[in-house]
Amino acid sequence: MRSVPVRVSLISFVGWVVGAALTGCVVFDPTVQSTVENLNERPSVAILPFGFDLEITKLSAIKTVDETLSPEDESKQLAEILREIQQEARWLLLSRLAAGYGFQFVPPEQVDALAEELQLKPGVLPNPEQLVEFRRRLGADLVVAGSILDYGKVRWQWMLAGMTTDMTAESIALGIATAWNPIAIGANLGFELLTSTPLWFGGGYVFGIALRPVRVEARAFETVQGYPIWQAMDESVYAWGALKTLPEAVRKKKETQLHLNLAEIMESLGDALTKQAFMASQLREPSALTGQEKH
Repeated sequence: MRSVPVRVSLISFVGWVVGAALTGCVVFDPTVQSTVENLNERPSVAILPFGFDLEITKLSAIKTVDETLSPEDESKQLAEILREIQQEARWLLLSRLAAGYGFQFVPPEQVDALAEELQLKPGVLPNPEQLVEFRRRLGADLVVAGSILDYGKVRWQWMLAGMTTDMTAESIALGIATAWNPIAIGANLGFELLTSTPLWFGGGYVFGIALRPVRVEARAFETVQGYPIWQAMDESVYAWGALKTLPEAVRKKKETQLHLNLAEIMESLGDALTKQAFMASQLREPSALTGQEKH
């Protein structure tokens, strides 16, 4: 199988995210516009339902809960909210791609019906045979599959790797700068534990800043031979620029913070896919994509 490099963009929790929240729509940066001017060359895209790559069992992990719920009510609300998040992720990606004018789209209800018929679960990567069916029956040139890897709750493997890398890098830099002063290094490690723990252990507030980690991965497949031709992963933990435009009572809610981070990611992924400037004629002749595998 062809190898496709992963583009990873990690948004630092101390960075500023420029954004605005208007009538439920978030725009962080101007939409990337497609360079494919010929309407007939704009590929037809089928975006599969997004899946969750982690298990979320507590409503409080993704929503501010001010009341005590019975186990049955909590389970019901959690299931509903998780479905809404999956639907929102796809809608945000589709909307961003549509704003870039580089693609045509297979209606989501048709995508869902075929995915269900093919027993393709949300977040599961389609195999070549399934991809051929999306071309044959829906006329799709591209099929996009995505997974929400982290959403407020962070898997311990990612958490441990992130904290270790972050603290090691800073300790080395500080050690070189201070001739390995143990007091300075120890103080920095203590500060890192104070500030990093809320980030890597599921988010929270540090110095009044809302940290709610969200991480999403997406892949695109051509549907003639079923090769992956694009892959990207992005993460966001801090969207203060957008949060500050909202009423204080709303911006403090965990679900609001997570939604804004998800929106920032989906805009970034949408722009990254638009930049590939895929053309329908190329996708119908996969050999013509050889020069684009590096994207």
